[in-house]
Amino acid sequence: MKRNLNLLTLALATLVLTTFTQCKKESSAPPDYSIETTNFNELSKVLKFGNSSTVSGTLPTTASTNTVQVTFDPTMSVSTGGATTYIPLVFTGTENVLKAFIMVQGATIHYFSYSIPTPIANGIVYVPMTVPKSVNSGSFKLEILLVGAGNKIVGSRKLVVPVKVGKGITCAGNKTINGSDGITQTLHVLDGKAGNVTIDWETYSVPDRVDVFLDGQWVAGTGSTIAPPPPLCYCSSPLPGFVGDNGTFTIPVTSSNRNLEVYVSGCLGGGTAWTYTFKCPN
Repeated sequence: MKRNLNLLTLALATLVLTTFTQCKKESSAPPDYSIETTNFNELSKVLKFGNSSTVSGTLPTTASTNTVQVTFDPTMSVSTGGATTYIPLVFTGTENVLKAFIMVQGATIHYFSYSIPTPIANGIVYVPMTVPKSVNSGSFKLEILLVGAGNKIVGSRKLVVPVKVGKGITCAGNKTINGSDGITQTLHVLDGKAGNVTIDWETYSVPDRVDVFLDGQWVAGTGSTIAPPPPLCYCSSPLPGFVGDNGTFTIPVTSSNRNLEVYVSGCLGGGTAWTYTFKCPN
């Protein structure tokens, strides 16, 4: 009897220990939003820039050849959750830009080396950036160098790009978004809603472009169907799809759809402004 009692006690102790260990493991799992934008090294570990590789250390400090003039200072507003936005690098010069070196300002572990698919000396290059769901709302800055042949620094100056990060916006009621020049990407989380989403947009008199993607597929816009990245241009030379107007997009969604992404391309050099209101299904 005593032996059976000891065995029972041992079994109960094992069960309690196992349960405690499992609870401890579960409680140690990180929450959905766990990386602060002020934790620069941890942030640098989870950001993605297209085909980039990482290089240990901080950005090189070698002198530039100054053969490429940086002509635009972008600011970024992005949503977490795995959606991709695009950093526009605008420049003019006499030497092809082959790469962009990108570093989270304040990080010390590494920087990113992004190879430009089609090197150019003049124009706009779009660097894809993905901010995962694990990043909290907040702000940080990127430092970017333009690089030519032989890893020479060719840009006239180091770009410092402010990035404002927000969570995907839950589909509930109406949400109004405003902005100006550059590319603004906003992720609207549908949360199983079904029906019609309406987007009332206004670009006023200076031309901008609006594009809407449902689960990664283009479904509406002020221009024709495109694949990311959305285009960007100067206000004085608007590309197709850049309009100074207003209107409404009506987009049917089902309960199986996950996200709607709205990209607004604000034209450069014209003091533009735009707004849209996103209305969820009732």
